[in-house]
Amino acid sequence: MLDIFKMDIRRIFRSKAFYFCIAFMLLVSGTMIFFGMIPDFAAVTGNSGDALDMTSSMMGIGMAFIMLSILYSICISSDFSSGFSKNIFSRHTNPVHYIGGKILSLTVYGAIAIIAHTVMSMLLFAIIGSGVTLPGGIIGLLAYLIEKTIVSGAFASLIMMVYFITRHIAPAMIVGIIAATGILSSLLSILGDYLETPFVSTIGNFTISGLSNQSHMEFSGSAFTAILIGSVVWIAVCSGLGARALKKKDIA
Repeated sequence: MLDIFKMDIRRIFRSKAFYFCIAFMLLVSGTMIFFGMIPDFAAVTGNSGDALDMTSSMMGIGMAFIMLSILYSICISSDFSSGFSKNIFSRHTNPVHYIGGKILSLTVYGAIAIIAHTVMSMLLFAIIGSGVTLPGGIIGLLAYLIEKTIVSGAFASLIMMVYFITRHIAPAMIVGIIAATGILSSLLSILGDYLETPFVSTIGNFTISGLSNQSHMEFSGSAFTAILIGSVVWIAVCSGLGARALKKKDIA
C-alpha cells in the first residue's frame, strides 16, 4: 500500500493536470474574491450562515472540491488508460493495496488544494482590505483544514468507486461534481422541511457534502467526531464496493 502511495505521489507531482487544476481553482476563486462576488472569508469557508450563499451550499470551500472532482477522476482513469494498472495488479493482486494507496495519495492532493485555496483567500481578503476573521483562532483554522482533508479522502473513495464500477471518467466526474456542489444534501434538507420529517434532513448531514458542511472555523469536538466517523464509513463502504468491482474486471 505504501509503495503504491509513494509511486502515485511521484507521478502526480510530474503531471501537468495537477498544476493546471490547482492554478485554475485559484484563478477562479481569486477572481470571484477580487470582484466582490464572495463577500468575506466566512463565505469562502462556508461559515457565513447565509443559505443563499453559493459557497455555503457547496462543500464549504467553493471551487476546491469541484476541481478536486476533476483531478481525482483524471488521476484514477489515467492509471487504466495508460496501462499502469496492469503493472500494479501483476505485483499486487489484493485490490485493497491499490485502493488504500490511491486514497492516501488523493487525500494528500486534496490537502494541498484545500490549504492553497484557504491561504490564497486569506491573502486576497487582507490585500483588498476586507480583513480575515478567525473566530476559533489558529486552532479553529487548523481543525477546519484537517476536517476538510478527512472529507476529501471520503470524496476520493466515492469517485474511485464510481469509476471502478462504470469504467468511464464521465460518470465519476459527474458524481464528484454533484457531491461537491452539495445538491443531494440540499435536496434532502428541502424534502425534510417540506414533509416535516427531521429524519430526512438529518440523513443529509451524513452525505459527504453534509459532513463537509459540518466543518466550521470554531473547533467542535462533536462535529470533528461526526466528520471523522462519517468519512471513515464512506471510505470503508466505497472501498469495499470498489474492490469488488475491481477484482471482477481486473484481477479475476
